[in-house]
Amino acid sequence: MNSKVSVIGLGYVGLSTAVCFASRRIKTIGVEVNKEKLSTIRSGIVPFHERGLDEMLRQTLDDGTFDCTDDISKAVRNTEITIIAVGTPSRPDGGIELDFVREACAQVALAMKAKRRNHIVVIKSTVVPGTTEEMIKRELESRSGMKAVRDFGLAVNPEFLREGTAVYDTFHPDALILGCSDGRTLSTLKKLFQKFYGKLPVTIETTPTNAELIKYSVNTFRAVQLSFINTLANLASALPNSEVGEVIRGLATITKLDNRYLRPGPGFGGSCLPKDTRAMIAHMRNKGVDPDILESALKINMKQSKVIVNTAESLLKTLKGRKIAVLGLSFKGNTDDIRESPSLNIVRELLLRGAAVSAYDPAAGENAKNILGDSISLSNDAKDCLHEADCCIIATEWTEFSKLKPEDFASIMKEPVIVDARRIFDPEKFGKGGVIYRRIGTSIE
Repeated sequence: MNSKVSVIGLGYVGLSTAVCFASRRIKTIGVEVNKEKLSTIRSGIVPFHERGLDEMLRQTLDDGTFDCTDDISKAVRNTEITIIAVGTPSRPDGGIELDFVREACAQVALAMKAKRRNHIVVIKSTVVPGTTEEMIKRELESRSGMKAVRDFGLAVNPEFLREGTAVYDTFHPDALILGCSDGRTLSTLKKLFQKFYGKLPVTIETTPTNAELIKYSVNTFRAVQLSFINTLANLASALPNSEVGEVIRGLATITKLDNRYLRPGPGFGGSCLPKDTRAMIAHMRNKGVDPDILESALKINMKQSKVIVNTAESLLKTLKGRKIAVLGLSFKGNTDDIRESPSLNIVRELLLRGAAVSAYDPAAGENAKNILGDSISLSNDAKDCLHEADCCIIATEWTEFSKLKPEDFASIMKEPVIVDARRIFDPEKFGKGGVIYRRIGTSIE
């Protein structure tokens, strides 16, 4: 199996996918129309924070297994399989904008028409169920003058990458989803992935529409899980002698649910769960299906940042004029992504209540500063952020924050009050460390 692969769209998903393919000696051409981003990638620099990807990018560029261009036609002509991984941003009504996908398909179709031999198009962009077999297929056929199945293959291969662990997740998927339009396409893609993995992971062979629905079902179920767990955590905080961690252990053991998404916190954010939940709500409404359960998950999620701020306010009696240190601005640890970050919601709520905010994040500080401007004071490290603060909110679960000790807070802060929204500290240790410590999901004794 010596198929060459092209990947259109070198954002978070596309670049991670392309570089991982190239690292396994599969010749890969990446396509990026943003010339500034393309130049950055060609120089061996990943334009976002993702552990391990920088080194892999430089190595594959040096080895010649990865190349990148802004010429879609050239990439398609010189490969047998094209993966479309462009963005599908939200529209004002919550639905997804398909302009980038439509344009990529148009360009691929014209290249296939000139190529005049069988090509496989794989949709990795997140599109609502039915998009590939309706809009994408129609676009490819009309622009190329070719027929799906007879003249070209069409498939959906959704990604389930977590920011911060994208490289690991690419090499160790929970399952490989192949939604193919025909048996020949399925056989070719299985051979490609066999070369990539060595041994195929658990593989689900299905239709393109089912593959699209699997993607949305996973992400929206995770959103529901997280909102449910935060609701349980809030209840546990209000009950005597209650600890949500014990409840989660029982829940995960009995139901076998994925406990990676049974972690209380300040709410979910990032580029996937909020956007995909909104898109699914809009799609369900369009199909005449009641989306109440998903709407409730989003409603609960939006309120969670206020729960965290309310905890801080109850401890200080008032937030007006108080200095609050916020540790963490990215939506989760090990990424610089601040899109729909609950940390930013916490900051905004603190500012609304009259607090002065100092903040620190190991990777996302400048990104957040671009959004929040001079409304916050951006610190260079955690201890600088804590200086003379009346309260500290742990908003993101960066490893370096977990290394802080009670005495660090007690010696630096004006009042050593800690609200642990990520449950990163040992409550027994911090309960005896000369600080006032509260964490979500643990009752006040």
